[in-house]
Amino acid sequence: MKILVTGATGFLGSHIVESLQKSGHEVRALARSTSNLAYLRKVGAEIVFGDVGDYDKLLAAASDVDVVIHAAAIVMPGWGKWEDYEKANVNGTKNALDASTQAGVNRFVYISSFTVIGDACAAGHPVDETEPCTLACVPDTYYDYAKLLAEQMALDYHKQGKVPVSVIRPGMIYGPRDRYIADRFHWLVNLPVSFFPGRGNPRAPLIYVSDVADCAVMAATSDKAAGEIYHAVPNGDIRWRSFVSAMAKAAGKPDRRISIPVWLLYGSGVVMEWWGKLLRMKQPPLFTRAAARFFTEDMSIDGSKAKRELGWEPKVSMEEGCQLYVQWRRGQGNGSGNQQIGSKLELAGEQEKV
Repeated sequence: MKILVTGATGFLGSHIVESLQKSGHEVRALARSTSNLAYLRKVGAEIVFGDVGDYDKLLAAASDVDVVIHAAAIVMPGWGKWEDYEKANVNGTKNALDASTQAGVNRFVYISSFTVIGDACAAGHPVDETEPCTLACVPDTYYDYAKLLAEQMALDYHKQGKVPVSVIRPGMIYGPRDRYIADRFHWLVNLPVSFFPGRGNPRAPLIYVSDVADCAVMAATSDKAAGEIYHAVPNGDIRWRSFVSAMAKAAGKPDRRISIPVWLLYGSGVVMEWWGKLLRMKQPPLFTRAAARFFTEDMSIDGSKAKRELGWEPKVSMEEGCQLYVQWRRGQGNGSGNQQIGSKLELAGEQEKV
């Protein structure tokens, strides 16, 4: 198949390109002319220039392809203006859907997020794809809400018979080229003593990036997946403390942790947000209140549907995933990960360098 990937120079998008090529598909990548195209050129993907805000360029990119995998999005949890999320994540998705419809593609795969489910993620039991999504549009959830609106729009296009749609809701993605989750924890375990909020050990749907990419590819190429939503989340009971230990082991650091009160964690987020706004930072600070929520809530997501219908299940263990991330990080010439940490922008194929 010939498959167009938006967000192809971003974190997940670049791994989707890699997974597609390993599966023998022909890949077309949408990218800005100002993006870092080294990786796409290295793997031999066809590159077309444009972004999700330019409908004509999107339509040209979607012509003569079988499938569109839409991974482009602004990803800055707990930070930024609603207008930016609406423009890129909602209106950009509409452009991609309209272009795919007009071009007559056979499948549109929308990369959503488990966060669209809202508070039900922390209901105390695994939630599946039938769980109602209840979200309010507030600053801490702008990203989640924009993803939800775009997901609902994509499914409406499917119901109206405009284009067959499949939705992937990844868990918390980490791995090589990650500048958000893995970078923060790699930085943390390189401190003399790392900190952990509270004395609990909440569950987290941490999933290695290539596993999510494989799930997207399976959905793109399966007749069963048309009109369906799939959670791409880990098997078993993944805990934050285990993730910290695995990252420390991979980095060759002792697993020394001290617990700090949860209120202090949230307080740090408030201070960092205040400081970031004072400095008019476009990218989020190292820590925000939205990030604190993920590290303190017990989240459980049921991913059995993808296994049952697509035959997908994660291949990379948490220990192996952390090792692969650390190997990649060291190959960047910065073993400590001590660079600007805190943002990821995957907009029309571009991941902003951090």
